[in-house]
Amino acid sequence: MLRILRAVLLVAMLPVGLACEDGKLQLPELPKVDLPNLPLPKLDTGNLVLIKTPSGGLQLDPTGSDALTALGACSDLVTYCFQPGARSLDECVAAVPQCKTSKPWQEKECCPAACAEAYAQARDKGQEPLSAFEQTFFLQPDCFPGVRSLLEGK
Repeated sequence: MLRILRAVLLVAMLPVGLACEDGKLQLPELPKVDLPNLPLPKLDTGNLVLIKTPSGGLQLDPTGSDALTALGACSDLVTYCFQPGARSLDECVAAVPQCKTSKPWQEKECCPAACAEAYAQARDKGQEPLSAFEQTFFLQPDCFPGVRSLLEGK
């Protein structure tokens, strides 16, 4: 499931014009997706069916708001900013708004300071930008509060 999330988010890297104010990138609002009205099959629970297999499948709760959805919004901020040759991942990770609480899913889209720090540490150790981004935000997103417990089903 984490690979699917990573693939979806990396595909979403669209060039978006950003303004610069006082030398700092000003991130645009993320596009709003009307999840409940996507043309996907719906279950009685209201969940959307993304993938159906004989042994199960993948569903999406369009009303969900938890650590994983907040991590998705955080990584969206970075990927929508990133534009090879114009804006680096380093610049974009540094430019995203930092979360103010330990419950980012209750805030406007943001990234915990710990994630920017983890990314910077990976870069300082010689990891390439995309590798550091993938490691920090997808493979071991321990910088994001609540994600590990959700991934481990706790």
